[in-house]
Amino acid sequence: MNLSPLDIRKHEFNKSFRGYDDDEVNAFLDVVSMEYESLIRENALLNEKVRTANDQLKRYHDIESTLQETLLSAERAREETVKTAKKQAEIIIREAEVKAASIMEEGRRVFAGLQNRINMLMIQKDTYLSRIKALIHSQLDTFENVSFPEENDIRNMEAPQQEKAVRMPASRAVPPQVVKADTEDDRDPVVPGEDTVNL
Repeated sequence: MNLSPLDIRKHEFNKSFRGYDDDEVNAFLDVVSMEYESLIRENALLNEKVRTANDQLKRYHDIESTLQETLLSAERAREETVKTAKKQAEIIIREAEVKAASIMEEGRRVFAGLQNRINMLMIQKDTYLSRIKALIHSQLDTFENVSFPEENDIRNMEAPQQEKAVRMPASRAVPPQVVKADTEDDRDPVVPGEDTVNL
C-alpha cells in the first residue's frame, strides 16, 4: 500500500472509549506526514542524483570505450605502419642488392671485355711488329741483291783499262798529277773595272 503525506494527514481512526487524545494524534500524524514528505523529497533528490551519476558513469564508460577503441586502432595502425615500413625496407634492400649485383656483374663483364680487347690488341701489335720486321728483312735482302745492267757495262768498260795499265811499262807510265789549290798569293790580281767571272 502506497501512502502519501496527505493520506497520513487525513487518515481517521475509529473512536473508542478511553481512546487517544485526538489533538495529540493529529499533531503526531502531521509530524509523521511532514517527515514522510521530507523523506520522499530527499529520496526523489537522491534518485535524481543517482540517475545523473548513472548518466555520467554511462558517459564515462562510453568515453572509456571510445578511448580504448581509439588506442586499439592507433596501436593496430602503428603495428600496421611498422609492418608496412619493414616490408618496404626489405623490398628496398632486396632491390638495392639485386641492383648492386647487376652493376657488379656488368662491371665484371665490361672489365672482362676490356681485358679481352687489350689482349687482342697486344696480339695484333705483336703480329704487326712481326710482319713489319719480316717486311724490313725482306726489303733489306731485296736491296742487297739488286743489280742494274749499267753496273755490268761499267765493270766491263773498266776491266780493259785496268789490263792496259798493268801491261804498260813503268817508264811510259804517266805520273799522277797533283792538283794544287790556288792560294790567295797565286791568284791573278783583280783590276778594278774589269769584268770578272765567278766560277
